[in-house]
Amino acid sequence: MEADTSRIEEYLESIYKLQEEQHPVSTSRLAEHLKLSAPSVSEMVKKLTGRGLVFHSEKGVCLTDEGRSLAKKVIRRHRLSERLLTDVLGFKMGRGA
Repeated sequence: MEADTSRIEEYLESIYKLQEEQHPVSTSRLAEHLKLSAPSVSEMVKKLTGRGLVFHSEKGVCLTDEGRSLAKKVIRRHRLSERLLTDVLGFKMGRGA
């Protein structure tokens, strides 16, 4: 269950970020971003649609209100984790660090 939750959160975060440049997000763009095959992404999009987290049409994928809310929570949690690592524990973040 934990792995499934992590995958769902990864998809929601990716869709949220990609929606800033393309709305709706094509499944091919999502697959490219996640470095996964198109069939794998299509399968997960079906699961996310079934859970009411995304809306999928022939134009692409959009987050529902519930999906957007969860994506924001995931992004916030990741940012807080980064702050803990950098500000409290002194880790260097970023490329090449």
